[in-house]
Amino acid sequence: MDDWAKKRLRELEAAAPVKRRNRKDAFVLLPLGWFEAATRATRTPQALVSVWLLHLAWRTKSPTFPVPNGQLEQHGVSRYAKYRALARLERAGLITVDRRVRKTLIVTLVGL
Repeated sequence: MDDWAKKRLRELEAAAPVKRRNRKDAFVLLPLGWFEAATRATRTPQALVSVWLLHLAWRTKSPTFPVPNGQLEQHGVSRYAKYRALARLERAGLITVDRRVRKTLIVTLVGL
């Protein structure tokens, strides 16, 4: 490389903005089967609810979606654990829950 090219390359590298990822928006690829086993081993089925909500939002391509009991029961989470987890997430301001009598709950993820 000649001097001009080396100088120009240094100028471009110095002028380029530094790309840093925001750790709050970091993304994790997580096998649901593995996480299900981990929640059973640590006896924290409510943790599976939060990951399941993110999965449903991705699958429906919408921040608002229904959360039926049967899907979580297949993964070892009772409907009571689901209700407790949703109440805690709602109190934390992470979701809103539309509760209808004898109907599936409608959840909206906040801040995504």
